[in-house]
Amino acid sequence: MPFYHAIVRPGLLSEPSRQAFAGDVVDIHCGVTGAPRSFVHVLVTEDDRERLADGRSAEVAGTIRAGRSAEQKSEIATRVSAALAERAGVKASTVHTTSRDIEASYTMEGGELLPEPGSPEEDAWKAMA
Repeated sequence: MPFYHAIVRPGLLSEPSRQAFAGDVVDIHCGVTGAPRSFVHVLVTEDDRERLADGRSAEVAGTIRAGRSAEQKSEIATRVSAALAERAGVKASTVHTTSRDIEASYTMEGGELLPEPGSPEEDAWKAMA
């Protein structure tokens, strides 16, 4: 369910760097939240329009399951920005990362509604994933 969309300036990331960044995002998200690796999705697209104004090299928008703490979301955003900046050879201050929460009851993985983070149902669900 977690979905991260990185929009980068054209030519900023080579194909191997894109793949490595996608792996970084999976590692970061799973390390912070404990989510199964197979659930994390990453898309990298190029865009040179006005979207990347104000000197930005890239934007990353994450859609994650609601219920994560402010600290978890901040850590994910900081680490994702740093990972993209490192892969692209740009300053982390030129990468803007945000996230938006989606209620667990609105999302599915493998045909099952997702449990609320931290709930007893989540432990059982993770054991089956």
